[in-house]
Amino acid sequence: MVARGPDDATAPPSAASAASVGARRFGARREALLEAVRAAPDGIGIKDLAAGTGVHENTVRFHLERLVDEGVVEGRPGRSEGPGRPPLVFVPRTDHARENYELMARVLAGHLEDQVENPAELARQAGQAWGRAWGGHGIREDGWAGALDRLGRALAAAGFAPAFEPGPVGDEVRVRVHHCPFLALAREGRDVPCGVHLGMMEGVLGGAGQEAEVSLEPFATESTCLAVLSRRR
Repeated sequence: MVARGPDDATAPPSAASAASVGARRFGARREALLEAVRAAPDGIGIKDLAAGTGVHENTVRFHLERLVDEGVVEGRPGRSEGPGRPPLVFVPRTDHARENYELMARVLAGHLEDQVENPAELARQAGQAWGRAWGGHGIREDGWAGALDRLGRALAAAGFAPAFEPGPVGDEVRVRVHHCPFLALAREGRDVPCGVHLGMMEGVLGGAGQEAEVSLEPFATESTCLAVLSRRR
């Protein structure tokens, strides 16, 4: 285990650690292209991807082929701008397994809301239990920074794209949470998915040996939530 200095003990994980699990899977350049594809609701072509990312078209084409092989994007004909074959655009590939999980989540959330007085709190407790199991699994990294790194990996494994940044005071850390797997459900005002995710963050940190106050602001922006983490002394 690498020893950490006093400054490292409170630093949030860098973009190269907890916030970039996707980059470790695909490589930083390929992950940047994937993010650009996800940000284009009508699809995006190779020329526009090259212009937007500053990457040569041939390199873009190579990485897109690998992403297609990975099953995360697919090509389809774009809008025709005149005679001839329409240009190929790339879009995120539909994940039917994920759609099935969303359906299951919708059914369970609806049932909880009908059956218990405080479904959000019950969901939070369930998230805490899951998070503690994740946070306490295997070798614990020492200190607050290690717990934050473990949280980043847990969030990424659950389908989020967490971005960590230092808070304005002390050990406070802010986490901007992108790509909520249950965004549509949360937009309906359902408390259950947000309760689960809040509890999960509390549980992972606690399971890693770092109790923390965690607050979650759903839809701090149009497409992201904001979590604020403060270590308990």
